[in-house]
Amino acid sequence: MRDRNSEGVAYCNTVTTTDTARPRTVSVELAEQLKLVRADKTGTSLARFPDFMVVGPQRTGTTWLHANLREHPEVFFSEPKELFFFNRLVERDHVKFTSDRLDYYLRFFSDSPQHWLYKQARALARHRRLYLPRVRGEATASYAALPEEVIAEITTLNPAIRIIMMLRDPVERAWSHASKDLVRNPGRSMEDVSDQQWQEFFAAPYQLACARYQQNLERWQGYLQPGNALVLPYDDVSRRPSELLLETMRFLGVSDDARYVGDLSEQRVNPAGGSSMPDHHREFLEDLLSREIADYHALVDSSASSLR
Repeated sequence: MRDRNSEGVAYCNTVTTTDTARPRTVSVELAEQLKLVRADKTGTSLARFPDFMVVGPQRTGTTWLHANLREHPEVFFSEPKELFFFNRLVERDHVKFTSDRLDYYLRFFSDSPQHWLYKQARALARHRRLYLPRVRGEATASYAALPEEVIAEITTLNPAIRIIMMLRDPVERAWSHASKDLVRNPGRSMEDVSDQQWQEFFAAPYQLACARYQQNLERWQGYLQPGNALVLPYDDVSRRPSELLLETMRFLGVSDDARYVGDLSEQRVNPAGGSSMPDHHREFLEDLLSREIADYHALVDSSASSLR
């Protein structure tokens, strides 16, 4: 693992970078470094490998961020939004595992002729300029909790990659995630879910991993170049959406003109819905996530301090 650098996080508009060039193609030496991704076609171009990733975790505003950034004429996002490629490399028996091949992954990072024409028309109609992507990205919200060996693979393929991690109160995030997966998606009511089911969901290993913002950030930071991690507070989505988007554009190195902040910036995207959190669930979560709550507030305070 690389040495961690305490200056390697960009909180909102404080960004410094020291990018080194990414490999242009898959060499024999690079392929030998990869343990999880199969890159057996040496000479494969890495020009379409992502420049950035929105890594999540879920229910922190990543869908809102993706919906707004994909309107920018200099930003390309993979279709679909979440590819689940890298997190499934260590879960190969998962139903969503499809491939470990690099060439399979890269095919999601080029426009079809139809999409290219649509994006050109959209850019001309909305911004009176051409669609000319300068950065490519994907937004798989489960990447926040990736293990180190997977992060190492990503940064081997692009040492200069940037990540965006979003922060939300761990209790509110857990409740939103549970409400979506236990109530909204199955089409059930709150009364259909027992207290035991709620608590088992809250205490599941992956759910606990999502709450560990500090650990997840440090794990990523250990492999990223200084300044290549951006932390965005969820509360800013409603409090200062335009400023949040402009700061993200600057972090990505694309034009930060206010005209690229569209109508979606003021709208909720992918809300979980459902009822407010009952007091006994809140008490359970506050006890379960006490350390994570303290770490969350420390990170948010660091973000606020960087803006003063």
